[in-house]
Amino acid sequence: MNTKSIRFKFAVWYALIFSAVMAVVFLAFYLFTQQSFLSHTDAAITTHTGRIVEIISQEDTFMNPTFIKNSQLFAKQFSEMPGMLLIIGDSLGKVAYGSQDLGTNEIDIADLLEKSANIIRPTFINRNIGATPLRFGVFPVMRDGQRLAIVLMGQPMEVIQKSLNELTLTLVLVYFGLLVFTIGGGFLLARKALSPITQVSKQLKKIGAENLQERVPVLQTGDEIEELSQTFNNLLDRLNEAFVRERQFIGDVAHELKTPVATLRGEIEVALSKQRNQEEYKHLLNETLVDVNRLSTTIKNILDLAWLGAENANLGEQPFNLSNVLLELKDLATKLAAKKNITIRGNIELNIWAAGIEDKMGRAVLNIIDNAIKYTPQDKMVTMSLCKKKNNAVIEIRDTGVGISQTDLSHIFQRFYRGTKTAKTIGSGLGLAIAQGIIKAHKGEIKITSKTSKGTRVTIFLPLIKSAS
Repeated sequence: MNTKSIRFKFAVWYALIFSAVMAVVFLAFYLFTQQSFLSHTDAAITTHTGRIVEIISQEDTFMNPTFIKNSQLFAKQFSEMPGMLLIIGDSLGKVAYGSQDLGTNEIDIADLLEKSANIIRPTFINRNIGATPLRFGVFPVMRDGQRLAIVLMGQPMEVIQKSLNELTLTLVLVYFGLLVFTIGGGFLLARKALSPITQVSKQLKKIGAENLQERVPVLQTGDEIEELSQTFNNLLDRLNEAFVRERQFIGDVAHELKTPVATLRGEIEVALSKQRNQEEYKHLLNETLVDVNRLSTTIKNILDLAWLGAENANLGEQPFNLSNVLLELKDLATKLAAKKNITIRGNIELNIWAAGIEDKMGRAVLNIIDNAIKYTPQDKMVTMSLCKKKNNAVIEIRDTGVGISQTDLSHIFQRFYRGTKTAKTIGSGLGLAIAQGIIKAHKGEIKITSKTSKGTRVTIFLPLIKSAS
């Protein structure tokens, strides 16, 4: 038996709690029964003793003949009651009368009277006289504030003690009998309660990277176990999607690297195939440089994707001036657009701050600007703007290019996806995927709207922070 299993712990705790409750209930029942017996005994002793106390308190002289006669009468009456013991002591605590021959027990009675000398109200105590357990009622007889006598009335407790002993034995037997059933029931209950979890565990052990499409059974129990099963299945869905995405990513990366590497190899082989003049070598090296740049860009994109996949552990909350970043990007965009005679316009609001990694955010916005310039025809315009709206910094980049069809618009953030009208445009299809990942890592949001032949608008929302100064 695995003593560390939840099933074992559940059964043990169930048995302990149930047994503790039973012990408290049985103990309370025993004490209540004992108190009930004692209360009835005390009531009987009080009834029997009341008349004697009344007679003694009414006598003018404790030792006169009338008192002695009455006392002897009561002594005779109680001597006829099996086991009952009546003792009358004087004001000094010495035995005056006894309903039975005390014999060797006179010392015990004298000691009891002596210890009861200062009692001012009726008191009940348990005391063994010889081998007999007795319940004594001690009644002081008072008149005018003076003690006249002490009356001791004792009733045997053998029957009550025997009944209590039998009750104790019965309760102990019942307790241990129930304890055995409780332990067994605890294990059965734990097994029944944890059986669905065991099924889920067995199914999970069968699921590996090669069969992530398998799912654990969802038991319609309506409790936490059903919720746990659904949670596991949701986790498996996400894992399966991640595995599929990573397999596709590896295949796409291999394809993206394979083409420029093969081209480089071919160009180098051509260059080495025969002796060439300086101009020919220069031309081949320029073509090689294009492929090297393409390869470098792809590797940089892959590194950015790897950073995004690391759950942005090093993102931090470093504040940076977003306005300065946009101003620098606007200058860079002007240079990139000069080759196509594209005009860069827009209003950048100053002193807007965000938190995160400045270089990464700059890379994300630059990817969007680069796309806008790529897909905008010559002599057209691209606008950039930055402003505050409520608690967000809003970046907007708008081009007047070919636009994006509704079919392509729903896929533009997928890795390596390139639209149907981009065949002649150089790119890896990673720019927007990386931009979206960086923006989300900075707790932001990106939205794209576009109309074919009219252009595209990209809007970025980033949380604002106070100035770091």
